[in-house]
Amino acid sequence: MKIGKTSGAGSRASRVSVWSWALYDFSNTIFSISILSFFFPLWLGDELGAGAGVVNGATAVSALLVVVTAPVLGALADLRQRRVPYLVVLTLIAVVLTAGLDLAGGVVVAVALFVAADVAYQSALVFYNALLPGVSAGRGTGRVSGYGTAAGYVGTILALVVLTFFVTEAVGIKEALGPLGGWMETGGEPNSNAFLPTALLYLLFSLPAFFLVPDRAVREPRPVGLVAAYRDVLSTVGNMRAYGGMGTFIVATFLYMDAANTAIANMALYGREVFGMGQGEIRNLLLFSTIFAVVGSMGAGYASDRFGPKKALLGTLVIWTVAIVLAAVALAPWMLMLAGPLVGVALGGTWTVSRVMLIALSPPEKIGEFFGLFSLAGKLSAVMGPAITAVLLWTFEDLGTIAYRIAIGSLALIMALGLFFLLRVPDARPDPNTEGAAA
Repeated sequence: MKIGKTSGAGSRASRVSVWSWALYDFSNTIFSISILSFFFPLWLGDELGAGAGVVNGATAVSALLVVVTAPVLGALADLRQRRVPYLVVLTLIAVVLTAGLDLAGGVVVAVALFVAADVAYQSALVFYNALLPGVSAGRGTGRVSGYGTAAGYVGTILALVVLTFFVTEAVGIKEALGPLGGWMETGGEPNSNAFLPTALLYLLFSLPAFFLVPDRAVREPRPVGLVAAYRDVLSTVGNMRAYGGMGTFIVATFLYMDAANTAIANMALYGREVFGMGQGEIRNLLLFSTIFAVVGSMGAGYASDRFGPKKALLGTLVIWTVAIVLAAVALAPWMLMLAGPLVGVALGGTWTVSRVMLIALSPPEKIGEFFGLFSLAGKLSAVMGPAITAVLLWTFEDLGTIAYRIAIGSLALIMALGLFFLLRVPDARPDPNTEGAAA
């Protein structure tokens, strides 16, 4: 196994590896928008009769499971110095379960498949992110991270455009597919028709990362089991002060990701419940926001390399706060459409710069483990965020749409707390010439 090292300024990752890595962001965001944000929540709510509370509850359960598994998976990758095999297996599991959603006949089965698919998808991201140092050597960690995030949002646009045809033009597509279209439903606009195409696209665009992204080691591998991996995680957490600013950054991540993830998960439902927006209007809002997410991803990546990830992330959180407040007080759909671009820019910047900030604070041999803790923080927040939203919706149910405004408005306070803690994180920058993914 090749051991990576800090190399000279002339060492650069290949373009093939960079774009193969970025394509995985493209593929997994197709899953994210289809299953986590749009088609599945609307299918579960409208066609199976489950409410917004069930959608948020299912998201909270899957996040809780990731909390238990992500840190130890990252530690295993660090100790064994392998990332790609885990990425492949977890992605394939998510693909199969996503395709299986089309067979779910009731709420319980649908929620169970959703939770399992989401856990596999989120766990795969630990290993995907840990491959970033190897593909950004000599090219700028912020820029390459931005390429991936931007590619992801292009995937979102593709998903919303292409997958929508399977929902709105089901009859025509089923006829065109002939015997291969037997799985499609044609009554009304069945959102379940998006699930199988989502799985196929997710798999197709993940393949380059499986075969063309370098998986270098930065130290000799240590074959260990789950118990040793858990011990390593506990040791790292117990000595968090030794990793300057990492603990504070994880706390900040927990807070701002709580607000960001909850806002995105409720975007479609908020537009429908508060403004009575139809599915077409909601889709246009998501598309409009996603175009700006591409811009935000690239801009934040360049800003991170030029000014440092801390300054870029602080600016991103300010934009988030403004966007959430605007959405919460919006009096008409056009005001929500105005908040959409801000949400897009902030969302793209958040994903781009957060992983750069973590790489800057982490020693190379611990990146997988810290990405596991980063995922833990994000998923703990994903437990708290939907849970708080569900409680607020149920508590203020008698207030009608005001209940949703209160729930969304509370996210601005959480985002402000995240900004407060981020201000106390050192202004670190990753080594631009570090070769070898340090997972």
